[in-house]
Amino acid sequence: MSTNVIKPWVESVILHPDVLSPDFSEDIFALDLGPLADGNKNVPAVYRDPEQFFRASYLTNGLRSLLQDVLLRLSGGAGNRVMKLITPFGGGKSHTLASLYHAARNRKALDVIPEGKSLPNPGIVHTAVFDGQFFSPSNGKDFPGGKGLPAPQSNAPRQAGKANTLWGWVAWSLCGDPGYEILRKDDEARVAPGGDDIIKLLGDAPNLILLDEVLEYLISAGGIKVHDTTLRDETLNFLKRLTVAVGNTPNSVLVFSLQSSKRESLDYINLLQTIDHLAARKDQRREPVEGDEVLRVIQRRLLGKMPAATDSTPAATAYQEVVTQMRRAYAKTPAEQQQAEQEGIELRERIRAAYPFHPALIDLMRERWAAIPDFQRTRGALRFLAVCLRTAHAAGTSRTVLGPCDVPIHDQAVRLAFFKEVGQQSDFHACLEHDLVGANARARRIDEQRAKEFPAEALKRPATRIATAILMYSFGGLSREGADATEPLPAGITEADLMSICVGPDLDSTTVQACLKQLKDNCLYLHFDGVRYCFKKDPNVTLLVEQEADVVSRDEEAVREKIKEMLEARLAGHNVEVWPANSGALPDKQPSFLVAYMPLEFASKPKADRQAAAKDIFENYGDKPRQFRNGLALAVPTSDQVESLRRAVRYMLSIERVKSKAKQHNLTDEQRGQLREREATEKAAAESAFLKLYTEVWLPKLENSAIVIESVEVGGMPLQTTLNEKKEARVHERVMELITQLKKRVFDSLNPSKLIEFFKLGEGTPTKLGIGTGEVVSGFYSFLGFTRLTSETVVRKAIVRGVKECVFGYTSGGAPVLGPDGKYQITPAKVRFDTVVADDEIDLDSGFLMLPPAIPQPAPAATGGQPGTTPTPTPTPGETPPTPTPGPQPGGTSALQTQVELRFSADRNQLFTAWNAMANLADLAGKVTVTVKAEKADGLDKAKLENGVMEPLREADLIK
Repeated sequence: MSTNVIKPWVESVILHPDVLSPDFSEDIFALDLGPLADGNKNVPAVYRDPEQFFRASYLTNGLRSLLQDVLLRLSGGAGNRVMKLITPFGGGKSHTLASLYHAARNRKALDVIPEGKSLPNPGIVHTAVFDGQFFSPSNGKDFPGGKGLPAPQSNAPRQAGKANTLWGWVAWSLCGDPGYEILRKDDEARVAPGGDDIIKLLGDAPNLILLDEVLEYLISAGGIKVHDTTLRDETLNFLKRLTVAVGNTPNSVLVFSLQSSKRESLDYINLLQTIDHLAARKDQRREPVEGDEVLRVIQRRLLGKMPAATDSTPAATAYQEVVTQMRRAYAKTPAEQQQAEQEGIELRERIRAAYPFHPALIDLMRERWAAIPDFQRTRGALRFLAVCLRTAHAAGTSRTVLGPCDVPIHDQAVRLAFFKEVGQQSDFHACLEHDLVGANARARRIDEQRAKEFPAEALKRPATRIATAILMYSFGGLSREGADATEPLPAGITEADLMSICVGPDLDSTTVQACLKQLKDNCLYLHFDGVRYCFKKDPNVTLLVEQEADVVSRDEEAVREKIKEMLEARLAGHNVEVWPANSGALPDKQPSFLVAYMPLEFASKPKADRQAAAKDIFENYGDKPRQFRNGLALAVPTSDQVESLRRAVRYMLSIERVKSKAKQHNLTDEQRGQLREREATEKAAAESAFLKLYTEVWLPKLENSAIVIESVEVGGMPLQTTLNEKKEARVHERVMELITQLKKRVFDSLNPSKLIEFFKLGEGTPTKLGIGTGEVVSGFYSFLGFTRLTSETVVRKAIVRGVKECVFGYTSGGAPVLGPDGKYQITPAKVRFDTVVADDEIDLDSGFLMLPPAIPQPAPAATGGQPGTTPTPTPTPGETPPTPTPGPQPGGTSALQTQVELRFSADRNQLFTAWNAMANLADLAGKVTVTVKAEKADGLDKAKLENGVMEPLREADLIK
């Protein structure tokens, strides 16, 4: 990045005295040729005084070339003597005509600027200025009588009177009364003079004739009858003859201006074309301002001094670096990267030349606002920019340059100037109030919210600046390319163009994109057609949605029911209860694992009230004690997501209401598309809230013989489960992930030995040797402290495994009778033991489990073996003999195991599980010996080994 200090432009730029004047008025930029030539004292001195005029002017290549040619022709030089002036922007036709007028009447004034010194000097020039805005077709125009009017010939007599026609005024302006006498009869009769009389009037002296706003005059002249024709037709005849006459004189020049487009001629296109072609063989088209020359024109008029390179270069370089970096990030090929570099260099040079303006602001007015019929190109641009400069200077603050996003639209004077130029002064009041400058404007709210999240943005106001830039581009339009080039493109700006003009030293592309999305979602008058963003006086669908949201907000019960409906749809197919009102609303008839999703209002209750309600649910089923409390979990809503969910659903309902009234609102295809996009946004917001709504689960547990609440929260470890294929939140799956995987409190597997342990089989007096499967299932879901199981399937699989591993036997059909011999009186063949049993063979209602010593033995086989023994198979050579499995022992007792030796490898998570098992083993044996071995090929960190392993073991007196 550049190391040069980038100063705000207000600290680097000296503004023109006219801009800073206490008596500043937009009229300072109003230059009309007629009053100037008449010597009207109300014309600002900067335009009346030739030297001041040229000091405040920038001679573009085109203007200098025009001055060169006109002064040379007035001096008798060869070349076209009839010139048609085309001035689409910058310099302005009035300014160009005024330059010719001052140069002809006071050639020395050009010498005050270096670029004017070498221009030709024709000496004394007779001048005639006709301004159609200040000449009445019906009443004519009074001669000033010489008073205050600069005369080309001081001895030319001047008398009171008036000219009735264009030719009468030209004759009198060029040569006073003698000249008027040549065309007096024609003027009084309002009949165009012949070409010979015009040539006689011109003579051999230098004559400059400047015609401005001729079309406006001709439109009015069409209503003046002259014999069998009109004054308009006679004037057109005169113009045709005048162009011929001027072309046949040695020292005369005719310059006339036309509107730069047919649009400006309103309904008189044919008349404009007639004037345009009157002298098609004689005239020469001139455009005094081209390309970036307009930058110099504006700088020279608005600044008291041209900016120094030391001020403009740091700003230009900073923009080059930031924008180039952004464009390189989007480049996909080396060629695109090279293009990004080149565009960055071009931007640097343009900003350096345009400083303190961002060239995009000048391009905006030159290329887009030019399509607005009411926009006065030069005057409008100067008036608007002057107010912007003046406002920033008065505030004493500015950014690096003045660009489209830096226009101080919050200032009333700037707003008035802006809307005056674009011709929409009153229609956009609601847009400004709701989206940009109002106390509660959407852009302002976005900036305030972002300032809380990102304090460094507090002074940048990115959303307001981006909205301002969009507003600037919401008027006019670029010309199309191709067959429809006459029709401008719709107003508005693409995201890519918006990025190119807003990204700069203090505004990165990520912020622009984020703010643009928020503006699009929240602004009421911002429209997006899929390509361009544009503010309009008509509200977008956001306002319709907001209006419906106000209605919906008055019926929060409808919002609540909609949320419940959506939640139930996402929990369908699972063993859950949605928003139970009390303990009696939660079933307690079947042993199963049940998750109760508590209602939204539960989150807003005081902690003591929530815990009291939860304990009531865990302990009671209505007015009865709850039985299956170990199979119950409460999913608790998170308070910070409740309002987010309510808001999203409120807007979803509002959108549904707007859609139902589509015909009533006359929604366009664009608005329907915006509505669909907004609906998708709100649905996504609702699903996001659902994902985060239930991140805490309460489970009951015993503590000092009392039921307390065990809270399980997500904490810092995120859940992996998100959306299903329908893009809907998998709410229950996330809750189960929390309590079965992230924080293991409920299990989907069970060691068969747990059945022996929990139900104390083999213990008691008399010894308990068996238990029904129904009692097992019921017990796991009833007794707090038992392993919590996800479903009864876990019990079924544990029984299958226990049968296979000879932990117990299984039979179906109810509980058998225990005989006096300590064995159950049942046919041995009906007992499944030491075998594989299919899951669906286990009956959890009427099945029965029995310990191995209580399993009846089959009759001895006729093999000569000892009664009550099972032959041990002889292993084949090389085969390891099977390890004897604890089972029925002679005498009907189980063998006691006196020693356990285990060896396993475990990672961190497995070790936590194993450690609980070791603790149980220590309870059984009184003490265990643990041997730990850890290896790592590239070596163990000595500091971590000492501090995290050895030192804690020493503190526990486990090692020396």
